[in-house]
Amino acid sequence: MAVEVAAPLLMLAEKEENAEIREFWNLSKGVTYTMNFPELVGKYCVGVGFPGWLFTADEQGHMNLFHLFSSTLINLPDMDLLQGFAFQEELGCDRITYVQKALLSSDPLSSTDDYVLALIQGYPRTFAFWRPGSKSFTSVFSTIPYCAFSDVTWHDGHFYGVSFMGNIVILDFTSDYYSTTAARVIMSQIPPRVACSNKVYIVYSMGELLVINRDGCHNFEEGDDSYGVKQFRVYKINDSSYEEVKDLGNRALFLGFSATLAVEPPPGCQGNRIYFTDDCREAYFCMERGGGKDMGVYNLLDGTIVPHYTGQSYHKLTPPLWV
Repeated sequence: MAVEVAAPLLMLAEKEENAEIREFWNLSKGVTYTMNFPELVGKYCVGVGFPGWLFTADEQGHMNLFHLFSSTLINLPDMDLLQGFAFQEELGCDRITYVQKALLSSDPLSSTDDYVLALIQGYPRTFAFWRPGSKSFTSVFSTIPYCAFSDVTWHDGHFYGVSFMGNIVILDFTSDYYSTTAARVIMSQIPPRVACSNKVYIVYSMGELLVINRDGCHNFEEGDDSYGVKQFRVYKINDSSYEEVKDLGNRALFLGFSATLAVEPPPGCQGNRIYFTDDCREAYFCMERGGGKDMGVYNLLDGTIVPHYTGQSYHKLTPPLWV
């Protein structure tokens, strides 16, 4: 994000019994809050980068933005209006989880009509966006090479997308109307041998564009739950080069099944840490208990990993995520 935000809450997975009751774990205080949200029952949820906001989708292809603390609901165009989506061909989990990532440029509560919602959609993972009042999404993939996006961030009128190969795509939204000709690609920003087959995240923090590589997320085989983080590497992106960052100072990163965040850690959290949630989507529907296994706190200085939430919370559709 362009500015640091407060440390997010960890929204725990929906339970089979009392599905309307959702629990939220406060990392800094070490306490769990319980709230009633019938609006989220059976929904696929993704954090979008601002406190309390969620992107949601259901099996009928209806999509919304929902704010947990005000119950504000913003209806989005249906999923079948996304270019490349074939409702009848996408079955089961592939249909409801067609949108892989979502990110807001600003908080809709403070900028009612002046924000943009970005989505990473489908396979290959391409980029689409929506503005308030639009009746459909605008998809951007045929004009941009190397556009299998892994993550996206926003800063100063631009979306920055990172591909699975570590290339950076910059999308210019500084004018009233985005044009695909305003997109440009920065090639080979981090070593392909590092990015390939790993999860890659991106975030803008304190004047720096950071790309984070997560090793250990894709070594999953059906029936085997031994996948898990082995190492994180952080890179600072310059105009035509990169350099590895081994010290984040008084910053903490939050990443996983939601928009990536950089925060100045409050009491109870620590700097130079990466707080991560399970992001091995391939495993969610293959494991009997679902996703939620691969969570913890990574110390960037010495490479050690400790747990953050020590309870049990698993789900095949929406495991624990930062909101």
